[in-house]
Amino acid sequence: MERQENRYTVTVMRDLLKNLQSIFEMVRLVDPTEVAVLRLEENGTISKEPFPCYQTWSRDLRCRNCTGMQGLLGEQPSVKFECRRDHLFYIVSRPLVLELPEGELQVVLEIANRADTALIQQEKDRSLSQQLDEIQEEVYRDPLTHAFNRRYLSEFGFLYHNMDQLCRRLGFIVLDLRQFKLVNDTKGHLAGDRVLVEVARTLQSRVRAQDSVIRMGGDEFLVVLTNCGEEVVSRKIQELDEALLPVAAADFGYSYTEFFQDEKCFLQEMLETADRRMYAAKRQAKRLQPT
Repeated sequence: MERQENRYTVTVMRDLLKNLQSIFEMVRLVDPTEVAVLRLEENGTISKEPFPCYQTWSRDLRCRNCTGMQGLLGEQPSVKFECRRDHLFYIVSRPLVLELPEGELQVVLEIANRADTALIQQEKDRSLSQQLDEIQEEVYRDPLTHAFNRRYLSEFGFLYHNMDQLCRRLGFIVLDLRQFKLVNDTKGHLAGDRVLVEVARTLQSRVRAQDSVIRMGGDEFLVVLTNCGEEVVSRKIQELDEALLPVAAADFGYSYTEFFQDEKCFLQEMLETADRRMYAAKRQAKRLQPT
């Protein structure tokens, strides 16, 4: 229903932008899938600005908290704070559909207004921008291991982590540690925590900047490999298994897709497939253990 209410022709949207620009400090249309700022021409066509949308906020990479992508994937408005030249801005990103002669284009209307910097307690040794980045980063990090958390997963952050283009070809590698409960019971929970931290560090050191390591909970982790083939996922499992052996033995399972659909049910299906393979590997490992 919301999609029907947020359909605009180029002409109507141009008029709306003019009205909004007289009220707010920044109003623009963004295509988050290409990090592009869009221009609506008088002849009814669309062109792109020669710079990515995140450059407005003096960034070299896509924003970690990309509300444009979050709004597009979640099909509902998303909000955040950003910093520009030590000024704080409150941003609302609203998904909508532009009706074009050649078809529909899903875009995001981004509205920003200056906010009171008193909302963030400033520190002398760090800029407002640095503080804001740290706050936003903490939202998606596990406090113990500093791997990404389940919120990052549920908001599909892995689809565009350190990438301008939305990723569709990806593999999930699920792993959990063997006899981790024994470590906690015999050596204590602090020792168990140290193992988890070292496992996360090892996993992160073995993947690319565009890939993601996520702590699912307890001793279970998820590694997301982007823009790769299925054979790469299989090789990576062997590499991670060998790398983790000095720390802890683990069981692995994986799933792979050539076209990831940004839907909760598809995400769940990928996780369940990887889980089934992991538990099959766990049963196989137990059968091979000497009695």
